[in-house]
Formats: sequence, structure tokens, C-alpha cells
Amino acid sequence: MWIDRVRSAHLAIALSGIAAVVVLAVAPRAAAEEGQYRSKILLTPNEGDWAKGAELSIEELERQLGSIEEAYAKSSAGRHLARHYVERKEYGKAIEFYQQALQAQGLSAVANREMLRELAQVYLLQKDYGDAAQTLQQVLAIDLVPEVADYLLLARAQHHLGRYVEVVATLDRAQQSVQQAGLALDTEQLQQALALYYRAGAFAQSEVLLGRLLELQPHDAKHWHLLASVYLQQNKKRQALDQLTLARDKRVPFAERDILLLASLHAANDNPYGAAEVLEHALAQQEVPQSAANYRRLFEFWLQAREPENARQALQQAARLSGDIELYLYLAQLQMEEQDFANMHETMLAACAKQLPDKYVGRANLLLGVSQLKLGDETGARRSFINATLVGGVNAQAGQWLRFMNAAPVTDDETRRIVGICYGADDKRLEPTPTEAQATVASAADSTATAVAEPAGEAVASAAFAIKTIDPMTLYYLKWSRPLPELVGALQGTLISLYVSLAKSGGSVDGPLQIILSGELDREDADAVNVQLGSPVRGSTRGSGKFSVRTTASFKCAAQRFDGPPDTLRPALAQLAESVRAAQHELTGEARIVIPQSDSKGTFTAELQIGIH
Repeated sequence: MWIDRVRSAHLAIALSGIAAVVVLAVAPRAAAEEGQYRSKILLTPNEGDWAKGAELSIEELERQLGSIEEAYAKSSAGRHLARHYVERKEYGKAIEFYQQALQAQGLSAVANREMLRELAQVYLLQKDYGDAAQTLQQVLAIDLVPEVADYLLLARAQHHLGRYVEVVATLDRAQQSVQQAGLALDTEQLQQALALYYRAGAFAQSEVLLGRLLELQPHDAKHWHLLASVYLQQNKKRQALDQLTLARDKRVPFAERDILLLASLHAANDNPYGAAEVLEHALAQQEVPQSAANYRRLFEFWLQAREPENARQALQQAARLSGDIELYLYLAQLQMEEQDFANMHETMLAACAKQLPDKYVGRANLLLGVSQLKLGDETGARRSFINATLVGGVNAQAGQWLRFMNAAPVTDDETRRIVGICYGADDKRLEPTPTEAQATVASAADSTATAVAEPAGEAVASAAFAIKTIDPMTLYYLKWSRPLPELVGALQGTLISLYVSLAKSGGSVDGPLQIILSGELDREDADAVNVQLGSPVRGSTRGSGKFSVRTTASFKCAAQRFDGPPDTLRPALAQLAESVRAAQHELTGEARIVIPQSDSKGTFTAELQIGIH
């Protein structure tokens, strides 16, 4: 027993002096790692209470240590005293004796390396990461074949010190050392190195280690999902999508966040239809909650995929589950575009069942008025449009509707405050009249056959707008100095020239056509507005002739769909700008018209974007 050896050593010192202390040099090494990074030092095989019977021997050994002159005996005695104080959690005294043992230089390089490891772990227990790192550097400097565990402990200490560049360099050295020895990191070491690489932001190395872990543990779901995250950290959206798609095919377990990420990656890779299919299937299988938020995501995916019927159904569910007035207004807008005026009217009655936030009162009255007009209730429509003119944001559109229906002039009494079904805090509420309800039912059968009669010469533009941020892009463009309608009219010929020039310069198209306007957007004359027509591109591209190349900045904007003839683009932009200002947003002076496809019938679909701060 180790206790017996200590007691014998005490007796030997008392009888014959220093020479007998050599007995203390023999002690077994026992160390084990516990957890991913934590190491537990097992210094002796004895129970925790052994020191009670040997206390006198330890005290005597401490007194005699200073008089020991033989280096081997001094190092051995100091090491055993250090281990004793580690067991008693007296780390300060343990460090003192480890340092004395090392200074004596009486042990072999192998024994010194083991002592340095023990000392480094004591520093880690005390959270003294600087001294721990310095000690582990000494371990690795010894002329012996290094061990991976030493590199991992050093990287851990460096991570605690915030030295992330050194963490990565240390882990790279560990892998090089293993390769030179013809070995490989085991699974536990791979996981430790992966965690440290990832926290240090070394995502390329993390990607490699995750590939090895997937080979060793192909059914570990966290590795599949973490690899997708590592791809995203490197902006490798395509690889992240492929990774999660493969995991889904292999029936790797997916949490809600993983399914939503998979759907979002489809959308980010220009496949909103695939995004919608993934989310719709997950909702049907109850893999994700059937919540308003998830149905709203589904609506957005279907809308991007140009599937209006599916978008409407998803939006209807989102509105019903949330009671969100904004979702009701989006739904009514879709129903208007589909000429489903009976359901549009029902949607607006549901939206206006309670008092509205003031910012929605104008839009609500405008949409209500459209549904009433299309269902034959001109009196109700006139009152709703008058209400909408009293609120900023949609008052210009409401006025156009009143002119279109040749409504009777507005009286002074009607301009005093809003009186109607859709009302705000300072307005007067009216209940839907039997006449309105009857008109809804009577006209429902004919509503789908009724064309949307818009005010003459006006574009069809949604009263609602969405806030989004457009990522920077490389733009291959030309400057346009004539009025905007002329640009749209000459679009086909200009695009052919642009794409031919782009192909010759070695680039390729990477997104929809962009018309970018900046300057005094409210003015019609060409000199007041800078207009650029261009296409997002990828690849190494240089300007050629009248075409130039630039990288745009990140663009935060209010966005709205547009359908109409080219000569209504300016009024539509002006209406959107007015709505954005009414919502208390500050404009940047830049606007964009994004054209995913042209229409040979004299109208086209686009997205209008007004820059905001």
C-alpha cells in the first residue's frame, strides 16, 4: 500500500537520512478524461481518508524535503507531496511542490512530461488558463512523440483566453502530428476538436471533421444538422440544402427548426415551390405546429412560387389562427386579385369586427369599399372610400375610386370623421346593414364572372407592402436618360443588347432584371432622376461599351407587387412612397423595379421597392 510506503519513508528518514527517500519515487500514473473537455486527476489508488493516518509522515516529509540534496529523491518526494495536496484540493500547495519537483530536475523526460500534465490540469481546475497554456507548451516542447490529448488541453486553455487564432493553429498541429504518425483521431477526440474549431470560427476545418464523424457515426442526427450549419456559416447555401435534403431522404430525425431551415434553404436557392411543398407536408404530418406563424411562412412561399390559390388558402389559415389584421388585409388583397369579391367582403367584415389600430383604418376602408362596389352596394362603397380619403397612405387611391364611380360630392359632415364598419379609436362604428349582407349573398354567384374595373389609367398595385432587405449584388447595367415609360417600351431590344454584351464579357445572369432609380423620384423629367437598367450577374465580369459593372449596397425597402401598363409605373411608385411615409418610414431616395418576366400584351408584372432607413 502507498500509505505503508510513506510511513516507511518517514521512519527511514528518521533513522538513516536522505537515502531512504528514494523509496518514494515509485508511484503509479493514473489519469482519465471525463466529459468532452474536463479531465479528472486520479493520483493515488487510496481512499480519501488515507491521509488521516499518515498526516504525521507527510508533515515530516515536508520538513525534510529542504534538506534532500539528491535530485532524483527530491523530485520524487516533491511530486508525491503535490499529489497529496491535489487530493485534498489544496491546489496552491500542490502547485508549489510540483514546481519544486520540476526544478530539481531529478526525473526522466517521460516523468517530467507527466508532472507537467498534472500541473497544467491543476491550473485548469483553478481556471488559471494562462499558466495552464504555458505549462502545456512546455509539455509539447519536450523531445518526445506528442500526444493528441496535450494539444486538445492546450487548445482548450487558449479558447478560454480568447486566443482563437492560436486555438486553430494548435488543433492544426495536432492533426499534422497524428498524420505524420500514421494514426487518426478517435471519435471522442474528433468531437473535442470539432467543438473547439467551431467556437473559434474555423468552419472549413469543422466541415472536414464533420465529414469524418459522419463516416464513423452515420446515424447521429446532430452531425447531419451541424454540417448544414457549417455550410451556412460559409455561405454555401446550395451545399447546406443538399445536406439537409439527403438527411431528410435518409430519415434522419428533424426538429421543427430543421424543417423550417430546409424550407427556407429551398427558397434561398430560388425554389419557393419546393420550400412550400416541404412546409406543407410537415404541417400535414404534424411535424411542425399548425400555428399562424408557420401558415404565414407557407403563404409567403406559395406567393413567391406564383401559386395564388395555395397562397390564399395558407393565408386564410394564418389569419384565422392569429386574428392579425394585417393578414386579413393581405387575404382581402389576394381575393380581390382573384375577383372573389363575396369572400373578400366576408374577410373585411371579419377584419373589422373589432376596433382597428389606426394605421390600418385607411387600407381596411379602401378594401372594404372595393368589395362593396363589386357586390353592388354603391352607397356603402362611397362611404368607405370617403373614410379612406380621411387617412394618410391610401387617400389618393380612394379618391381615384370615388372619381371612377362618379360618386356624389363629399359633404362637410362626411369629412369630419370616419363613420363605418372599419373604424379606429376616434371613429364611429356602424354595424353592417341587412342591405349589405343581402347584396353579398345575391351577388356571390356572379362575382367570379365580374371583371375588376379599376379606375381608368391606374395600375393594379397592392395597398399593402412588405419590409425586406435585399442582399448586395453585382450589377451589369447601363444608364438611361429618357423617361421611364420609354425604357419599359424599349425593354426587349435593350435586354437583347445587354445579355449579348454580358455573355461576351464572360458573366452570366444571376437574378431578375432591375430598374434602379435615384434622385428626385417625385419628378417626371429625366434630368431629376438617375435611372439604371441592369441584371445581377455572377462570374468574372467587366464593363463593355455602354455597360458598366458595380456592386450594390444592402438595400432595405418597402416592397409591393405591380401589374399594369408601363405608363402607370410612376403613379404606382408615388402611391407606394406615400403609403410608406404614412407608415412613419423615412425614404432613402432610391427605388427599384424588379421585373421577373415581361408580358407581350402591353402589361407586365413587377415588384416595386422603395428604399427606407
